[in-house]
Amino acid sequence: MQIRIAGFGGQGVILAGVILGEAAAIEGLNVIQTQDYGSQSRGGHSIADLIISEEPIYDLMVTKADVLLALAQLGYNSTKSSLKEDGLLIVDTELVRPDRDYIGAPFTRIAEERTGLALTVNMVALGYLVAKTNVVKKENVEEAIKRRVPRGTEEINLKAFRIGYEEGLK
Repeated sequence: MQIRIAGFGGQGVILAGVILGEAAAIEGLNVIQTQDYGSQSRGGHSIADLIISEEPIYDLMVTKADVLLALAQLGYNSTKSSLKEDGLLIVDTELVRPDRDYIGAPFTRIAEERTGLALTVNMVALGYLVAKTNVVKKENVEEAIKRRVPRGTEEINLKAFRIGYEEGLK
Protein backbone atom coordinates (compact mmCIF):
# COMPACT_ATOMS: atom_id res chain seq x y z
CA MET A 1 0.00 0.00 0.00
CA GLN A 2 1.33 3.40 -0.96
CA ILE A 3 0.33 6.18 1.44
CA ARG A 4 1.00 9.90 1.19
CA ILE A 5 0.33 12.29 4.07
CA ALA A 6 0.37 15.96 3.06
CA GLY A 7 -0.06 19.25 4.87
CA PHE A 8 2.04 22.18 5.95
CA GLY A 9 4.91 22.57 8.38
CA GLY A 10 3.77 22.50 11.99
CA GLN A 11 0.97 19.95 11.53
CA GLY A 12 3.14 16.98 12.46
CA VAL A 13 2.90 15.30 9.06
CA ILE A 14 6.45 13.90 9.20
CA LEU A 15 5.99 12.53 12.72
CA ALA A 16 2.73 10.84 11.68
CA GLY A 17 4.57 9.18 8.78
CA VAL A 18 7.43 8.03 11.00
CA ILE A 19 4.98 6.56 13.52
CA LEU A 20 2.99 4.75 10.83
CA GLY A 21 6.21 3.38 9.35
CA GLU A 22 7.42 2.19 12.75
CA ALA A 23 4.06 0.52 13.42
CA ALA A 24 4.41 -1.38 10.15
CA ALA A 25 7.92 -2.47 11.13
CA ILE A 26 6.70 -3.61 14.56
CA GLU A 27 4.12 -5.68 12.72
CA GLY A 28 6.85 -7.34 10.68
CA LEU A 29 5.89 -5.67 7.41
CA ASN A 30 8.34 -4.22 4.93
CA VAL A 31 8.25 -0.44 4.90
CA ILE A 32 9.90 2.53 3.24
CA GLN A 33 9.22 5.98 4.64
CA THR A 34 10.45 9.18 3.02
CA GLN A 35 9.69 12.83 3.59
CA ASP A 36 9.73 16.11 1.76
CA TYR A 37 9.31 19.50 3.36
CA GLY A 38 9.98 23.14 2.72
CA SER A 39 12.84 25.03 4.34
CA GLN A 40 10.58 27.05 6.63
CA SER A 41 9.64 25.37 9.92
CA ARG A 42 5.99 26.46 9.72
CA GLY A 43 3.75 27.14 6.76
CA GLY A 44 5.66 25.43 3.95
CA HIS A 45 4.65 22.13 2.41
CA SER A 46 5.21 18.90 4.33
CA ILE A 47 4.82 15.42 2.87
CA ALA A 48 5.42 11.97 4.36
CA ASP A 49 5.37 9.01 1.98
CA LEU A 50 5.11 5.36 2.97
CA ILE A 51 5.14 2.11 1.11
CA ILE A 52 4.00 -0.79 3.28
CA SER A 53 3.97 -4.37 2.04
CA GLU A 54 4.20 -8.00 3.08
CA GLU A 55 6.33 -8.54 -0.03
CA PRO A 56 9.75 -7.04 -0.78
CA ILE A 57 9.53 -3.38 -1.84
CA TYR A 58 11.36 -2.37 -5.00
CA ASP A 59 10.10 1.19 -5.37
CA LEU A 60 11.94 3.86 -3.39
CA MET A 61 9.17 6.41 -3.58
CA VAL A 62 5.41 6.63 -3.83
CA THR A 63 4.50 6.56 -7.50
CA LYS A 64 0.71 6.34 -7.30
CA ALA A 65 -0.76 6.58 -3.83
CA ASP A 66 -3.49 4.19 -2.73
CA VAL A 67 -4.27 6.61 0.12
CA LEU A 68 -3.79 10.37 0.33
CA LEU A 69 -4.34 12.04 3.70
CA ALA A 70 -4.52 15.82 3.19
CA LEU A 71 -4.49 18.02 6.29
CA ALA A 72 -4.36 21.34 4.42
CA GLN A 73 -5.36 22.75 1.05
CA LEU A 74 -1.70 23.39 0.19
CA GLY A 75 -0.90 19.73 0.79
CA TYR A 76 -3.86 18.56 -1.26
CA ASN A 77 -3.20 20.88 -4.18
CA SER A 78 0.45 19.85 -4.44
CA THR A 79 -0.16 16.08 -4.18
CA LYS A 80 -3.63 15.32 -5.58
CA SER A 81 -2.25 14.15 -8.92
CA SER A 82 -0.29 11.42 -7.12
CA LEU A 83 -3.47 9.66 -5.91
CA LYS A 84 -4.70 6.70 -7.94
CA GLU A 85 -7.98 7.30 -9.72
CA ASP A 86 -9.64 4.75 -7.43
CA GLY A 87 -7.52 5.73 -4.42
CA LEU A 88 -8.85 6.75 -1.02
CA LEU A 89 -8.76 10.48 -0.28
CA ILE A 90 -8.98 11.44 3.41
CA VAL A 91 -9.17 15.14 4.25
CA ASP A 92 -9.57 17.57 7.11
CA THR A 93 -13.06 18.59 6.05
CA GLU A 94 -12.75 22.13 7.38
CA LEU A 95 -9.38 22.90 5.77
CA VAL A 96 -9.48 21.06 2.44
CA ARG A 97 -11.91 21.48 -0.43
CA PRO A 98 -11.22 18.55 -2.75
CA ASP A 99 -12.40 18.25 -6.31
CA ARG A 100 -13.14 14.51 -6.11
CA ASP A 101 -14.79 11.98 -3.79
CA TYR A 102 -13.37 11.90 -0.28
CA ILE A 103 -13.95 10.90 3.31
CA GLY A 104 -12.76 12.66 6.40
CA ALA A 105 -13.56 14.67 9.48
CA PRO A 106 -12.69 18.09 10.91
CA PHE A 107 -9.43 16.74 12.37
CA THR A 108 -8.05 20.08 13.55
CA ARG A 109 -11.27 21.04 15.31
CA ILE A 110 -11.53 17.59 16.88
CA ALA A 111 -7.96 17.90 18.16
CA GLU A 112 -8.64 21.35 19.64
CA GLU A 113 -11.96 20.43 21.23
CA ARG A 114 -11.21 16.91 22.47
CA THR A 115 -7.56 17.17 23.51
CA GLY A 116 -7.25 20.92 24.03
CA LEU A 117 -4.23 20.96 21.74
CA ALA A 118 -4.43 21.63 17.97
CA LEU A 119 -0.92 20.17 17.62
CA THR A 120 -2.41 16.70 18.07
CA VAL A 121 -4.16 16.97 14.69
CA ASN A 122 -1.60 14.55 13.23
CA MET A 123 -2.51 11.84 15.74
CA VAL A 124 -6.25 12.36 15.27
CA ALA A 125 -5.86 12.04 11.50
CA LEU A 126 -3.52 9.06 11.85
CA GLY A 127 -6.08 7.26 14.00
CA TYR A 128 -8.75 7.91 11.39
CA LEU A 129 -6.51 6.64 8.58
CA VAL A 130 -5.65 3.43 10.47
CA ALA A 131 -9.33 2.76 11.27
CA LYS A 132 -10.37 3.28 7.64
CA THR A 133 -7.56 1.30 5.99
CA ASN A 134 -6.53 -1.35 8.54
CA VAL A 135 -3.03 -1.00 7.07
CA VAL A 136 -1.57 -1.81 10.51
CA LYS A 137 -2.95 -2.87 13.86
CA LYS A 138 -4.07 -0.19 16.31
CA GLU A 139 -1.89 -1.55 19.13
CA ASN A 140 1.24 -1.35 16.97
CA VAL A 141 0.58 2.32 16.25
CA GLU A 142 0.10 2.91 19.96
CA GLU A 143 3.48 1.27 20.64
CA ALA A 144 5.12 3.39 17.94
CA ILE A 145 3.57 6.54 19.44
CA LYS A 146 5.07 5.68 22.84
CA ARG A 147 8.47 5.26 21.20
CA ARG A 148 8.46 8.31 18.92
CA VAL A 149 6.64 11.26 20.46
CA PRO A 150 8.53 13.65 22.74
CA ARG A 151 8.83 12.42 26.32
CA GLY A 152 5.98 13.63 28.46
CA THR A 153 3.51 13.85 25.54
CA GLU A 154 2.77 10.15 25.21
CA GLU A 155 -0.65 10.25 26.89
CA ILE A 156 -2.03 13.25 24.98
CA ASN A 157 -0.85 11.76 21.69
CA LEU A 158 -2.32 8.35 22.52
CA LYS A 159 -5.60 10.04 23.46
CA ALA A 160 -5.66 11.95 20.16
CA PHE A 161 -4.88 8.80 18.16
CA ARG A 162 -7.68 6.89 19.90
CA ILE A 163 -10.16 9.72 19.31
CA GLY A 164 -9.31 9.71 15.60
CA TYR A 165 -9.51 5.93 15.46
CA GLU A 166 -12.99 5.96 16.99
CA GLU A 167 -14.04 8.69 14.54
CA GLY A 168 -12.82 6.47 11.70
CA LEU A 169 -14.94 3.56 12.87
CA LYS A 170 -18.15 5.59 12.45
